[in-house]
Amino acid sequence: MKKIKVMACLVAVAIISVLFAGCGKTTTITSEKFVKVCEKLKFEEFELEDDGPELEDVEDGIYAYADEDFIEDDPDEVEYFLRELGLSEVIDSDDVKSLAFSAKCIGIEDIEDIEDPEDLADIELDGAVALQISLDDNYAEDFMEYVEDLLDTIGIDSKDLTNKEFYSSKNEGYFRFHINIEKLAKILLDNDDVMDLIDSVYDEDDFEDLCEQLKGDVAISVEINGSNIFVVAGGALNTKPTVLNSFVSSYGASSNPLKVPMDEDLVSDAIEEIVDEYGDYLKYFAYYGLDF
Repeated sequence: MKKIKVMACLVAVAIISVLFAGCGKTTTITSEKFVKVCEKLKFEEFELEDDGPELEDVEDGIYAYADEDFIEDDPDEVEYFLRELGLSEVIDSDDVKSLAFSAKCIGIEDIEDIEDPEDLADIELDGAVALQISLDDNYAEDFMEYVEDLLDTIGIDSKDLTNKEFYSSKNEGYFRFHINIEKLAKILLDNDDVMDLIDSVYDEDDFEDLCEQLKGDVAISVEINGSNIFVVAGGALNTKPTVLNSFVSSYGASSNPLKVPMDEDLVSDAIEEIVDEYGDYLKYFAYYGLDF
């Protein structure tokens, strides 16, 4: 009986430790397994050194793969890929053993038909992207510090995130976030600074009408387990996020970011920070960067 009590206590301590340590389970998937999943999903492969895939290919699903031979023969291409992802600041391209990338977006071809912002209310987008990188060294601490720095640029302190959203240790870590578009629209409409910015480049009433019609979800999960990085992100506009759910299941992700509750206060604070810091840039982008 005494042994049973001891075992029960150990199990209880283990469960509590997992809960307070942030549920440290993360995804570990090799590039080879990642590619096999893509092949099973019947995605079309494209070469990293080629031009980007056609929209019709993305509609059906695409993937790219760089093994050790590719990286050895064309290291500049890997460096460029990391730079485009914003990862060259934290990852030395010499430490990359292999990487794989995939994407699928149903309805993406309809974007070409958009002439006015109001057209967004009439399209349905359902898509996701996934990225896997195998490294020579344990990058967990450096990578999660980089994630924290990125969050800081939009006013999010990792200490304000729940253990479902953020966890970091010497050997693993993750950041997971979910935004409901309807709740986001309400936050935007209730923010005077946002609406002043919108009114300077777009009709405020039209924007309000558009926001009231949009629905959907977007989510991201960024994970590292020692020398293995896995990212899955995506969502849906005006439909259900079936592609992201499929990616989570197919690649064996440890957690579905869509199930992380949206922190409305945190999103509201982040929007305030973005408008304060980047409002002028956003205004310029709205004037000159959008082809509406």
